[in-house]
Amino acid sequence: MRRFKSSFIADMKIISHDAMLLVTGLIPLVLILLLKFVFPLISHLVFLKSGFILDKYYSLTALTIVSLIPVFLGMLYAFILLDENDLEIIEESDMKPFSGKNSLYMRILVTASLSFILIYISIFLINPVPGEGWLRTLFVVLLLSLQSPFVFLFIVSLAENKTEGFALSKIYGFFLITVPLGLVLHHPWNYLAFFSPLYWISWAWLIPTQAESLIYGAIATVITSVGIIIFFRHFLRKHAS
Repeated sequence: MRRFKSSFIADMKIISHDAMLLVTGLIPLVLILLLKFVFPLISHLVFLKSGFILDKYYSLTALTIVSLIPVFLGMLYAFILLDENDLEIIEESDMKPFSGKNSLYMRILVTASLSFILIYISIFLINPVPGEGWLRTLFVVLLLSLQSPFVFLFIVSLAENKTEGFALSKIYGFFLITVPLGLVLHHPWNYLAFFSPLYWISWAWLIPTQAESLIYGAIATVITSVGIIIFFRHFLRKHAS
């Protein structure tokens, strides 16, 4: 816990010195607040003006926003690791950085833990899938939390600097877009979303049958685990040479 706390505080200091990192970390929070307080107002105005019921898209929007949380946290910690000024910033404080594998392991742990906490709080605030029990919610939170290490390792294993990492984060947008599109597209177009673990997690959350939910969750876990192993090994090989 001491090392976890030390790493977390050091990384927060880095974020506070970088406007890009700060904005990246705040985007999910802003979107959640907009959904919580602004979406109902917009929905009411749209209904009064046109009679269109925007509320029927609330769950789809909320699912997409919740899926953004682990993605942005993974991006955030990848940018921290790639930032050439990390060591210079940390040395100004009392916190000592972890090096090599220790830094990688600690940030994987931190990003997954933060994702779990923030996703759970977000679900409590905006309730994307009303009527779900706490066990299904916990299951989904665990699945989504694994996406942070997936995104983190995807970026740091392939990028050499923060500029390249930012470009790679745009590629991951294809994984994100599968959440809204994969849920509204009909057979066979939804096959195009099968590559994304976020697609399977969304269905694991929405599907009423528990058995199917477990199957979809297992598919998401396999895709995520394979990706994490591949990118983790690639990162170690790249830094061993």
